[in-house]
Amino acid sequence: MNWNQGAEHFLDALSSSNPTPGGGAAAAMAGAMGCALLLMSIGTTLKRKNTSQALQESLQPAQQKIVGFEAELKRLMQQDAQAYEAYLAARRLPKGDLTRAQALQDALCFAATVPADIASTALCALQLVNFLEPLIASVILSDVYCAKHLLKTAIACSLENIRINLPGITDPTRVEHLQQQINTFERAIQ
Repeated sequence: MNWNQGAEHFLDALSSSNPTPGGGAAAAMAGAMGCALLLMSIGTTLKRKNTSQALQESLQPAQQKIVGFEAELKRLMQQDAQAYEAYLAARRLPKGDLTRAQALQDALCFAATVPADIASTALCALQLVNFLEPLIASVILSDVYCAKHLLKTAIACSLENIRINLPGITDPTRVEHLQQQINTFERAIQ
C-alpha cells in the first residue's frame, strides 16, 4: 500500500457515519503527522554532507524522543476509540443498574484522559521545536513550521474533547486536575 492509500483509508473512516474514529483520533493523527515532519527534517539534516558531528550528536537524542512521541500518538489514536466505546457501553447499561453511574463516571474520565494524554504528548514534541529550529537545515525549515502548527492543532483539538466531557465528571479532584491541564494546554497554543 502506498502512503496515499493509507491516508485515504483514514479519511474515509473519519468521514463515515461511524462514531469512531472521531475528533480524538484526528487530534492524535495531527500530532503524529507533526512528529513525522520533525523526524523527516532531522533525518534530512543528518544526511547532509555538511552536518557536523557535534550537530549530529545534538539532533540524535531529539530524534529518539520524537520517535517515542509519534509512537505514543499512534497508540492514543486507538485508545480514543476505546474510550468512546467504553462510554457507549456504560450508556447502554439499564438505568436501574447500580453499576451504571460509576461506569459512566469511569467512561467520562477515560474519555477526558485520552485527549489530555494526546495534548501532553503533542506538547512535549512542541517543546522540542524551539530547540530544533536553529539546528535544522534551512531548506527544510518550512516542514518544521508545519510540524509546529500540526502539534498545536493536536493540542487545540484535544482541548475540545476534554471540555466536552468535563461537565459530566463529578469527582472534584479529577475536574480540578483536568482544568489545570486545560490551562497548561491553552497557554501552550497561544
